[in-house]
This record gives sequence, structure tokens and C-alpha cells, in this order.
Amino acid sequence: MRKKEKVFVIGFQKTGTTSLENALKLLGYKVDGGDKNLMKFETTFELKAYIKSKLENFDAVQDMPWPLFYKELYELYPTAKFILTYREPKSWIKSVVKYFASMKIPLHQKIYEVPCAEGYEDKYLEVYETFNQSVLEYFNNKDNFLYMELGKNYDYKTLCTFLNIEDIPEGNFPKSRSNSQNLSKYKIYRDLRSAYWNFKKYNK
Repeated sequence: MRKKEKVFVIGFQKTGTTSLENALKLLGYKVDGGDKNLMKFETTFELKAYIKSKLENFDAVQDMPWPLFYKELYELYPTAKFILTYREPKSWIKSVVKYFASMKIPLHQKIYEVPCAEGYEDKYLEVYETFNQSVLEYFNNKDNFLYMELGKNYDYKTLCTFLNIEDIPEGNFPKSRSNSQNLSKYKIYRDLRSAYWNFKKYNK
């Protein structure tokens, strides 16, 4: 069987990355999720060595902080497939705040340089939009790059055409999870959940 080309999902959280992971798995790809170890290396040499070692066992990656290292991934795998998942900024920040609220997540603090999402929406949006623009400029005119936007071209036909897969699955594109977080639209619930998470995180 022909060896799969690597696939790197380089969109931020809450842009449909879990749905895309599920689709890739259905297509036979072995997908790695977020890896905090990527943030600990002081030199590019060490980082690239770790990436090479890690990806010996995976066909694809998604979730933070993998997207932050799209340049290193391209330098290591210039013929790989790169997918930028995108969500309209207002919808994106609404989803981020609804899900993460005031949780003080160390990885997020490194990325956005603020304590949490809720109350610091402008900073989150600045980082998000700057990142997406940088990716688009970097991959401009590269034929191994795909831009997938929620609500527009998020489907098996787009994905399979890009990956050169002829047998396109029938049915709808997978969803990341059922809408079981309706309580998150209430601030009092988000505050209580965040307080519990922060207490649990810092009192281990």
C-alpha cells in the first residue's frame, strides 16, 4: 500500500479541527492531537529532532500548539499537505469564550500573553487574525495548501480532492461533539466551571 503523505492541520482551536481529525481517521490516517512538549525546546534543532521522532508514528496532526510550528513542519516535510482551518472571527471568539471562559490555561497564556479568554477577547482576536494572515502569506501559491472555512467548504469532497483520494465517503462530514454545552452560554455557569478548573489546576 502506498505510504500516506503527511497531513498537517494548522488552524487554531474552535475552527473545526476535531471534526477534521475525525474525518481523517475515517479516511485511514493516524492523527496526533495537541503536544505541549513542542513548547519546551530552546533551539530549532531540538524542536525539529523531536518533531521528526514524534511523526514517525503518525500520518497527521491537529490541535494546539502544532499550528504554531507550521514553518518548521514545512521545512521538514515540504511535500506534505497543509490545511488551514478557519472560522469567521466573531464566531470564533464567541466559541472560544463559551468553551474556555476564564480558565487559566498555561499553554493559552503563552500563545495569547493574557490570563484567559473571557475579558481579553481583543487580544485573542489579534493573535488569531495575525496568525491566519501569516499562514496565508507563507503558503501563497503553494499547491500543497488548503484553506477550509467552516460553513463554506468543510466537506469530504473538498478534503478528498485535496488529498487525492478517489473514494469519497457518503454522508455528512463528522461533527466534533454533540451540542451538550448549552449551559456555557450562561456567564454564571462559565464562572463556576472556570473557578473549579483553576482551583483543580493549581492545587494538584
